[in-house]
Amino acid sequence: MGVLSKELAENIVDRTMQVVSYNINIMNEQGVIIASGDKGRIGTVHEGALIAINRKSEFIIDEKQSEKLSGVHQGTNLIIEFQNQVVGVIGITGSTKDVLGYGKLLKMTAEMMIEQAYVLKKIEWNNRNKEEMLLALIHNKHGSFHLLDEYTKKFNIPYNHPMVVSIVEIDSEETSKKADLNLLNKLIPYLEGVLKDVLVAVLDSNTIVLLYKCPNEYNKVSNYFEKIKDLHEGIYEKIGVRIRLSIGKVYDKLFDVHKSYEIAQETLLFGKKVYPSNNIYIFNLLKYEMLFTHSDENWKVNELRYTYELIVTNDRSGELRETLKALIEESGELNNVSNRLFIHRNTLNYRLNKIYKLTNKNPKNYKDLFWLYSAMINCKNR
Repeated sequence: MGVLSKELAENIVDRTMQVVSYNINIMNEQGVIIASGDKGRIGTVHEGALIAINRKSEFIIDEKQSEKLSGVHQGTNLIIEFQNQVVGVIGITGSTKDVLGYGKLLKMTAEMMIEQAYVLKKIEWNNRNKEEMLLALIHNKHGSFHLLDEYTKKFNIPYNHPMVVSIVEIDSEETSKKADLNLLNKLIPYLEGVLKDVLVAVLDSNTIVLLYKCPNEYNKVSNYFEKIKDLHEGIYEKIGVRIRLSIGKVYDKLFDVHKSYEIAQETLLFGKKVYPSNNIYIFNLLKYEMLFTHSDENWKVNELRYTYELIVTNDRSGELRETLKALIEESGELNNVSNRLFIHRNTLNYRLNKIYKLTNKNPKNYKDLFWLYSAMINCKNR
């Protein structure tokens, strides 16, 4: 089964021999000594262990038996079990009457250490697989998706669900002061503990990426923003490092995670350049300003097109687009728009509210109207 490694066996011997004054031997499933207080015995076959393994029970060796068996001293040998399987034997060298009292205690100690090592190894394996999967998703590496079905089931990651990528950037001065690995080992468990429904991957010694599963479609990221603020403060208080955080765009499909990551990257770069004194940069709050930055990313066109198509698909008569065009050209003066379109103010308000419900952009708000105008002029002839 491979759960009883040489390193683990040596650890068991070292720890148990701090408690008892007798020599301890650890044998594998083949009865070979893989760890011992007597280093000269390592690598030899222990016949007493073989007997214990065959019996699947304790085998006590008195002075007479030790003379008959090869490579065996007086003492007792107890099988080590893990998940109802014999994985090895722990032997205590010494007078039978002296060592029998320690037998069950040492057996229990060894089995507990094996169980603990197994759990830690399983956690490490799970974390490594989560990290590999997340890195493949954010870099859009389709060649690494062959195990995606297995991972999504194992880690309860849905294919269709609101998700958002965040980037945590550690202050470079902080990592130069502290050991990188030690810092990350403290930071990652803290992130997972505070955010709960999150996958974490390390990009480099200064950068961590998070994939957050939003709780539901109607409250996608509002509570996440609050958690991020608390997280930022908590990291400095608990771990003593300064960080910057950026939050990308929410997408509803797992295979769009790379888009959220790309937007989180651009949001971080924009935030650091334009608002260097801030530490948290949220795409939803900065995207209006980010429209004017020079960038090769195509998220801008995609975002504007998405808004425009929400209107088009629900506006067969064209009256919503006509109303929006008039609102822009009349500089938001509602009376002028009503007169121009020959409609009642209630009808105008109904149309504007419908646009708001469709796009989540309020035409009566100047920033949202600017976004809607940008969507129209960029997409109506595409």
